[in-house]
Amino acid sequence: MQNRLVSVLAVFVIMLSVGDVDVKGACPSMDVTGDCRVDLEDFAVFASQWLTAYDTDDLAIIASQWLMEGIPEDPANMLWVSINDPGVSGHEGFNGEMSKYETTDAQYCQFLNAALASGDITVSSDIVYGANGSNDGADFVGEIYFDTYAADSYSQITYSGGTFSVRSRDGYNMSNHPVVTVSWYGATAFCNYYGYRLPTEWEWQAVADYGGTFTYGCGTTINQSKANYYDNGHANPLGLSGYPYTSPVNHYSSYGYGMNDMAGNVWEWTDSIYSGSYRVIRGGSWSTDGYSCKVSYRYYDNPVSTYYNIGFRVCR
Repeated sequence: MQNRLVSVLAVFVIMLSVGDVDVKGACPSMDVTGDCRVDLEDFAVFASQWLTAYDTDDLAIIASQWLMEGIPEDPANMLWVSINDPGVSGHEGFNGEMSKYETTDAQYCQFLNAALASGDITVSSDIVYGANGSNDGADFVGEIYFDTYAADSYSQITYSGGTFSVRSRDGYNMSNHPVVTVSWYGATAFCNYYGYRLPTEWEWQAVADYGGTFTYGCGTTINQSKANYYDNGHANPLGLSGYPYTSPVNHYSSYGYGMNDMAGNVWEWTDSIYSGSYRVIRGGSWSTDGYSCKVSYRYYDNPVSTYYNIGFRVCR
């Protein structure tokens, strides 16, 4: 009896820390109060039954079902950070969720294989192009999305036999590195495919400057122990033998709202137009100096560009 009571109390604490679980679509089976939510009111109904009807193993199983049922699985396994920031003076802030990390090779490789299967991309001369597939809204027909390794030796993703795969280099698997050689079209197509979006440049800055208190995405100062950038030499923390000198997205510490690599590693595409068709990129990269890593620094590139130092992060 004592063990059961301890288990119930433990589940109660867990549910308090998680909060109510909003459920979309059909009401989950664990909803007994009829409000299409799995929350503490349902817990109260079951609690009295648990103490007499279940052992501790049952409690663990039911608790897991309660906390997870009705929560949609993220299609690209993004780790999200909830942020509400008022923004830069004169520009919009950010209120929503932004990915903690830059989009990785593994995540983009998953997209390429899924989009190939759905007809939303084609591959010609080892270059990925947009196509008119079955995933509505994911298509920029005929635009360059991505260069594979055979087309660009700086790419971290290969294509062979109808399958995309992440490379290994110098004994390291590149799965957890930020994707490069991806165009703005390719970044936006990834977002559209999974229901994400690119942040605007001002949303990006609102998050990166941490309420206006940061000079860089890693705080008020920058050095190569805090960010992957160029300072009298490349940081190259893994000692890679050739470009790109990217680092795993969790290699450096988190800063501000709990974000990684908002200074250095790779430039990040935004949804903002610089001029004409050119899009704003932010954050600096492994190949650029500390000045370009400032949260206020604006740069740009052609949306079809596929360079070894530009990637992206997403929001929703």
